[in-house]
Amino acid sequence: MYFEKEKSLVDADIDFFETRIKLYEDFLKVEHNENWWNEDMNIKQLEKYFNRAESSIRKTIKKMCDNCFNNYKYLDNNKVIISSKGVEWICKNVFKQKYLELLEKYKMELTELYIKAGYPYDHFFGRN
Repeated sequence: MYFEKEKSLVDADIDFFETRIKLYEDFLKVEHNENWWNEDMNIKQLEKYFNRAESSIRKTIKKMCDNCFNNYKYLDNNKVIISSKGVEWICKNVFKQKYLELLEKYKMELTELYIKAGYPYDHFFGRN
């Protein structure tokens, strides 16, 4: 059970998975080259990616722009497009559950590599 008041549960989970991933990467000597945000997206694509309604996506884009990230938004053929950096910002700052899902998946991939290398599950020999 998590009781810290300064941080939400999802933020605490994100911190946990980021720390675990770093331990796995260091231990396995794996370079972090995971890039989940490598393409620009229009509003319809963002709706599908984040599983959110158009109104929610538009509010999020406004929030991103209000936080001085206007450069992540542009028009192409009169369609609003969010750059890959903008998609990353939205994922890490607004729809954090999606970011957590990506971290969980990547951590499991690293866990499988760790186990295949013959190490006991989630044991870092005093480093955790």
